Parts: sequence; structure tokens; C-alpha cells
Amino acid sequence: MSLVSLASGALRRLSISDQHRRHGLQLGAAVVLAYFASAAAGLPEQFWAVMSTLIVMRPNTGGTLDAGWDRVSGTMVGVLCGLLGVYFQHLGANMLITTLSIVAALAFASAGAPRLRSAAVAALIILAAGKLAGYTALQAALVRVIQIAIGVGVAMAMALMSSRYRAAARLNAGCASLLRRMANRLQQASEGAWPTEAESEGADKAARGALSRLAVLAGNADREARLFRRSGPAIDARHHRSIARLTSRIFQDTALLHRVLRTVSQRQDDGLWNEAAKIASAALACAADAIGGDVRCELDDLRRLAESRDWNASDASTARESAVLLAAPMRLLLEDLQQLFLCAGRGAISDRR
Repeated sequence: MSLVSLASGALRRLSISDQHRRHGLQLGAAVVLAYFASAAAGLPEQFWAVMSTLIVMRPNTGGTLDAGWDRVSGTMVGVLCGLLGVYFQHLGANMLITTLSIVAALAFASAGAPRLRSAAVAALIILAAGKLAGYTALQAALVRVIQIAIGVGVAMAMALMSSRYRAAARLNAGCASLLRRMANRLQQASEGAWPTEAESEGADKAARGALSRLAVLAGNADREARLFRRSGPAIDARHHRSIARLTSRIFQDTALLHRVLRTVSQRQDDGLWNEAAKIASAALACAADAIGGDVRCELDDLRRLAESRDWNASDASTARESAVLLAAPMRLLLEDLQQLFLCAGRGAISDRR
């Protein structure tokens, strides 16, 4: 590979999007503010406040609040454990053994409680307070707590003032994207294009990853909603998490329907499975457009098919057996789509009967 090719590849990797560039500017400005705020307070080693800002700062307000609270709560636990260690040292305990025991215990605890990750660092800082000239262990602990508070406060203020997007908007966009992927999967099924087992596993893995990210965004969106006290249609404390949960249920409904469609398509040639796949795909695509904007969406075709009496025909034909298999996933999909729109407050959704 030539030197020119290596240089071109490096430049492509260094190129950043507008979103990342904006977050970089947020971080840079927050670092400068945290440093001068700590200096103005007359605190030593101002870069400890800068470190807290770098740890806490996120592109959106909800994420910053989460990280900030975890940093503060974990640090307070570390401070208390550090002061306990200093007390043991005062009673004559070996400094090295005390420090390693407390820090190792907190590090072990952080494996099960991620918010304690900063506790071990805080305890180590307190137990090494002798390196902060002119300060006792208690005074060093107080200084560190103040510096962390400054860093977290600057990060939260910067996120509030300069955040380009809100988690709720990203949640809606993410849900819409996942719904479109489900719609495409059913559309391909209606055309008889069945994926291989490896392709299905890959698609399911990607969808589960997307659902995990949506769950995080939903938590951030709920915290932002409480923070800004936005007016809206009866939004409760878990409103956005309910949207993410219903999207997850719709994914499960679609996965079940896809499996049933594949089974039914191998048992009959009357086209019933083909119609079901097309209607369900259209409903999901319409739902994606509606939740991502103000597009009018009608679920009449899905309701007609899900509630059709043909599912309960009295004959014992293969078609009737296939219809019975399709009935449950179609009705589950209809029910969860209706609940999603009720939860999202999309008045443009048609619910005529």
C-alpha cells in the first residue's frame, strides 16, 4: 500500500460529522469553563474539575444528567470509604494494606453496580491526601468534592445551553427506523424472499442492539421531560420508556408473524399468507411515518384482516388451519400498534371501526 493511500485513509478516519464536531466544541468549552471556575474558587489542582467534566459530559442533556448523578453518588461513596480508611490509618493500620483493601473492594463492587466506578478513584484520592501539600485528609476530601461538583455543574449547564437535540426526538427517529426495517422484512416475505438462518440471526442481533439503544434514549428522554416540565398530553414519568417498551413488543410480534408466514407459505397456495404479509408491512411502514412526523396513518386494513371471520371458518381445510396460525400474531401486532399510537399521542392515527 502506498504512502498516499495510507494518508488518505488516515484523513478519512479523522473526518468527523457535524454532530461530533458540535459535541467536540461543547467539550472544549466545558473544559475551559471548568478550569476557570475552579481557579476562581481558589481551589488547588484545577484540572480535577476538568476531569469530572470530561467524564460526565454527553451530547444530550439526559445523558449528562445520568452520568453526572452516577459520578456524584459514586464519588460520595468513595469519599466516605476513603475517610474511613484515613481513620483506620490514624489508629495505626498499615497505609498500603488499608488503601489497597478499600480500593479493591470498591472496584469489585463496581462490577455489579456501575455507578460505583468513580468510588474507587475517589477513595484512592482521599487515601493519598498526604500528597496534597498543606491539606489534611479531611480538607483534601472536601476539596475533591467541591471540584467534582464544579465539573459536573459545568457539564450539565453546557448540555442544557448548547444541546442541539433532545433525546425524545432521537427516540422517535430510532423507533421509526426500526419499524421501517420490520416493514421491509415483511415486504420481502410477501415476495417470497426468505432470508437464510445466518441473515435472520444477524438482523435479529442488530434489532436487539437498536432496542437497547432505544431503552437508553427513552430513559434520557423521561429525565429531560421532567427537567424541562414540558406540557403535553398526560405524559407520566415513564412515558418515553413505555414507547420503547411497545416498540420492543412490536418487534417480537413481527418476528413471530414472520416465522408463521414462512411456515404457512409452505403449506398452502391460496395467497392468504401473502396478503397478511403485505398488509402488516404496510401498517408498520405507515406507523414509522406517523411516529416520525405528522403523517396520517390508518390501520383499517390490518384490523379488517386481524378481526376477519375467515380466521374462524368452520371447514377443516389446510387454508383454515393456516388462517388460525396467522390469527394470533396479526391480532397481537394490531393491538400493540394501537397502544403505541395512544402512548405516543399521535392523533392522526385513524381508529375507525
